[in-house]
Amino acid sequence: MVAAIDFGTTYSGYAYSMKGEYERDKLNIHANTAWNSGTSTVMSLKAPTCILLRKETKDLVAFGYDAENEYADIASRGRVDDYYYFERFKMVLYTREDISREMEIDDIRGASFPAIDVFAASIGALREHLMGHVERQGLNLQPDEIKWVLTVPAMWTDKAKEFMRESAEKAGIRRDRLMIALEPEAASIYCQHLPSDKMTGAIEGFSVADDDTKYLVVDIGGGTVDITAHHKVCQDNLQELCSASGGACGGTTVDKEFLNFLENIVGERVMESLANDNSASYLDLVREFEILKRSISVPTKKKINFTIKPFADLNGLCLRFLEKEFKDVIDDSEYRDKISLVGDKMRMDGDLIKSHFDTACSHIVQEIRKVLQKIPTTNLKTFLLVGGFSECLIVQDAIQQAFPDVRILIPREDPGLAVAKGAVLFGHKPDFITSRITRCTYGRRIRPLFDESKHDPSKRVYGETGDRCRDVFETFMQKNKRVPVNEIVTVEYHTVMSSQGSVSVAIYYTFKDNASYVDDNGCKKLGEFRVPIPSPSAERRHVDVQFKFGGTELEVIATERQTGERTQLRTGSSTGSDTTHEPEATSQYLKISDKNENTSFIMYI
Repeated sequence: MVAAIDFGTTYSGYAYSMKGEYERDKLNIHANTAWNSGTSTVMSLKAPTCILLRKETKDLVAFGYDAENEYADIASRGRVDDYYYFERFKMVLYTREDISREMEIDDIRGASFPAIDVFAASIGALREHLMGHVERQGLNLQPDEIKWVLTVPAMWTDKAKEFMRESAEKAGIRRDRLMIALEPEAASIYCQHLPSDKMTGAIEGFSVADDDTKYLVVDIGGGTVDITAHHKVCQDNLQELCSASGGACGGTTVDKEFLNFLENIVGERVMESLANDNSASYLDLVREFEILKRSISVPTKKKINFTIKPFADLNGLCLRFLEKEFKDVIDDSEYRDKISLVGDKMRMDGDLIKSHFDTACSHIVQEIRKVLQKIPTTNLKTFLLVGGFSECLIVQDAIQQAFPDVRILIPREDPGLAVAKGAVLFGHKPDFITSRITRCTYGRRIRPLFDESKHDPSKRVYGETGDRCRDVFETFMQKNKRVPVNEIVTVEYHTVMSSQGSVSVAIYYTFKDNASYVDDNGCKKLGEFRVPIPSPSAERRHVDVQFKFGGTELEVIATERQTGERTQLRTGSSTGSDTTHEPEATSQYLKISDKNENTSFIMYI
């Protein structure tokens, strides 16, 4: 079985299929499509990415809708200090540069907790829910019969991707049974298998699965938009046209705008009290807006009705802090000509509702333009929209208005599950993507003989056998180069001293075309490890280091030439991350293998 976990900023889900099912019908993919919020109004294809942990024991209490409801109940009983509650925490892996196994994140009330434990518990909850779903189908699988696929944004940093892998391992998923899939790629693969009648916007005789088709993949989720471009060369040959990029302009941007709008009306104290002291009511407010956000059509002159479910609590807080009822607060606000209150329903002008979407829509359009600038010679006339927020008609209209000559395609039934289902297909056939574009320039640190005509005098190192220049950046893979999956670049290293016991391999990268020195501005260390030299001797020993590019993760294999013993390193991603949030050194592991023995051990460095 291939089982995929789509870990999202606002919502998470999973999908799976058996090998036999895949061979008979690739689209026979199972998913839990009825996550129950406990109310009659919300049945979701995914569960909210939120988790409740008990402070005393640090163990899991609930995940998803259960966590939301349980926390609201706990808050109503004044017991929040006994628990940690985290929501929408995935974004820390995009916004923070100090990502490590030791970092901590704050819960909703500012209490800190190890981030890896929060992520691991969440992945573990999804894993257990999936396995329960599988067992109810009468299937009994052993761990080595399941291949797990975890989706991550393609534009994420290497460190963030590796952090997710380590979190999954901590959640009980074996490292050797786990693959990393890039979200826009997974969605693209899924849509390659969809017939035209399952795609909104498709016309007769056209499909993204047609040979020589080029299209933009726009994955619009809760936290981010992740964009890349693909070229369907021929059957089972999908190539990346440019490196992925994007930004933090997903559906949560609209949520923030709406909550700021309410705060402008009733004030900060009212909204803080509603969130902290009336959590169940605040949750109802957010859920009700989520329904509106997904279903609202392109605004016209008509009024839009929005039910204020926590009306009694909101009205009471207005009386408490503002000494007037909620209706009077609205009548005294700057929005009095655009909104009115009829019972518990707020009637708003269409253009006022649309204004909450303006920031997200303008940023999404800007990110699309940035990607198109990378491939000016390619006339892309098809956009493939996926992700939960792509269902929003206002977003679709904004993209169509900005690019009037483009055909927009969206999976008709489940754009929010396109990533999860595509990840299942990727797990069954990882070589569907045949080539990718490198996102940065990779190089190594060397010490060549000092050349006064080109080297910095401050880098000069004096020695008996001649002066050398330290920290020189030597390129072995160029930025924006198309590389086939598993393309190998071999770099030779050697010992410089008698009886040297190991050779250091340091990997650096830059988003510029090149660098002169490894400490140049914008040049970062991706990782460093040492290759053991068995039975050190007086003669020079050589190490051949193979860098395997083109996959979703970078694999490095170092072979000591005389003995043939190998050292293997895996980092977060072979293609880096085209974003302003540049990664530091990723956490890594070494796998030391004996060529004559079927044994190995793993060491984290």
